[in-house]
Amino acid sequence: MRADMLARSTLMNPEHPVYIVSKGRWESRLTARVLDRMGVDYKMVVEDVEWNRYAERMPADKLLRLPFSDLGQGSIPARNWIWEHAIESGASSHWVLDDNIEGFNRLNRNTKYVVHSGAMFKAAEDFVARYENVALEAVSIDELMKGA
Repeated sequence: MRADMLARSTLMNPEHPVYIVSKGRWESRLTARVLDRMGVDYKMVVEDVEWNRYAERMPADKLLRLPFSDLGQGSIPARNWIWEHAIESGASSHWVLDDNIEGFNRLNRNTKYVVHSGAMFKAAEDFVARYENVALEAVSIDELMKGA
């Protein structure tokens, strides 16, 4: 199997749904572009008032429309809505990403390596699946990583 096909296979991608919370970034869509390059499926969650701007720049089937807009509470209501959406869709867990991620790296022996597939998500899921007492898992932000 070719490397690019393997990277995009379901074995190398997250089992749980991936959501991107986005507001006002229909032009940049940084996280969506990264996940597209990695071959990771996702849904970008946007407010109704911004739906058309996002839909002009990306496939509508990758968008989810929030039933509210401009509540003045930051991304908390959107994240709660995503949680409910994931439960209703039958997911036992889900990923929520911010919309300003420029890339993913992994750290091994104090050296950073660029991640090119969804394997990092799958590896984190597989690790957490070994335990029964993990309520939340997360990946670190790059600024906290030492290395090259």
